[in-house]
Amino acid sequence: MLSRRDYLKAFCAAYLLPIGGTFAAEPKEAWSRKAFAAAGSSLQAVKRHAFLRGVFDGTLSKRTFAAYLCQNISYLDNYASCLDMLAARLSQIQGFEQEALELKQWAQETRDMRVWTIDYVKSFTGQSVNPSEIVPLPELLAYQGFEARAVRSADLGVAMAALLPCFWIWNEFGKALRPTAKLQDNPFRDWVEGMGSEASDVSARKAVSIADKLAQNGSDALRARMTDVFAAGCWLEWQLFEVVSRN
Repeated sequence: MLSRRDYLKAFCAAYLLPIGGTFAAEPKEAWSRKAFAAAGSSLQAVKRHAFLRGVFDGTLSKRTFAAYLCQNISYLDNYASCLDMLAARLSQIQGFEQEALELKQWAQETRDMRVWTIDYVKSFTGQSVNPSEIVPLPELLAYQGFEARAVRSADLGVAMAALLPCFWIWNEFGKALRPTAKLQDNPFRDWVEGMGSEASDVSARKAVSIADKLAQNGSDALRARMTDVFAAGCWLEWQLFEVVSRN
């Protein structure tokens, strides 16, 4: 004979569960929460890096900083193309029209930043930069190839995860380092002042929300792949600072 407790359990199972016999699935936590944790060590390494410390306090050699900016000119060209490509793909997906427009806007802003960077290098070195003469470092080529392959991948979530480090890492180290930056007599002041700004924070949060939206209904395997790709991209950001410092 069923006890009263067993009877109530049986009653609940029969009448309180939704049709199909299972509870409705709870919403998954935001993908970015685990992704940020996975990339935490890379972010801390970036914030500690002597290259950035030297830029923010104005002690880095102009030659080293100019070398980095020249590599970044090449990077920004490729990054803008990747943003445009992902925007075109997202525009075909119902419910992502606004996100596609934002990506397209960021692509144009990236191209504008590339033009600004070319002029900026000349402003503190006195030498003009011809982008066609810049020889990309192997590490830069590896990062560019990594992003381009991801953007062409079958899954849009993986594509966005690969492009997110450039938003997230830069915004995070900017917010961390700019408050204590030395601006007076800093030859890199114009660059430093743009890091971790309110505008960059808004863009970074929007980019994260796009990745979260793409991951929301994805499988556990997809979300794990997105996390791996994001963490790898964050490490590649650190590697660019490292390799320029050693050359």
